[in-house]
Amino acid sequence: MEKVGSSLIQLMIGISLICGIEAIRRRLGPMRAAETVRSTQARQTAVVTQANVDLYLRVMRAAAERARNPAPEDRTTIAAFKHIRNSPRSSATKLTPDEEEIVQRALLLLNALDEIVAREERVDPDRYRSAKAAVESVLPTPEQDGRGLTGVVTPEEWQTLKSKGAALTPWAREVRQLQSAVWGSPLRQSFGDHELRTRN
Repeated sequence: MEKVGSSLIQLMIGISLICGIEAIRRRLGPMRAAETVRSTQARQTAVVTQANVDLYLRVMRAAAERARNPAPEDRTTIAAFKHIRNSPRSSATKLTPDEEEIVQRALLLLNALDEIVAREERVDPDRYRSAKAAVESVLPTPEQDGRGLTGVVTPEEWQTLKSKGAALTPWAREVRQLQSAVWGSPLRQSFGDHELRTRN
């Protein structure tokens, strides 16, 4: 019975997390809805413009800095999120409104830090989404294709850069390093890979 009870608790928390993700999508509208089509966009390699590169670098440099040095409120949110996930609960227990808010905020920090930064920097969401899709169609974020956070541009990517990403070529190594910094942040490293797959 103990094992069954534990499984039910984990199931309830899992359902709550899924509901939290859906709430994020509803609350933030197109910005998060775009996440579901971004991987499709990334497979359709686009020609990268200098404007794409400039905007992507602007946001990702700020996001990487925040990832390396999380704000105190970010650490507090993640700590509260861990507490919620690890707290023993009965199968009938639901998250409180405050806990739901913490879960939603934590998932955004873990899975969409660059988009949080873009919004705080008052970057138009559609412009950033377009720039991001173009850049990542040539240099996809490390986790999307399973390479891991190596910070390395592959030979195949260099070939793609020649034909589709000339404007990006001088910045390719920095882009990959920024991606690795953002998605390999101390906040994310405190969770297992399977716990972060909601991002893709």
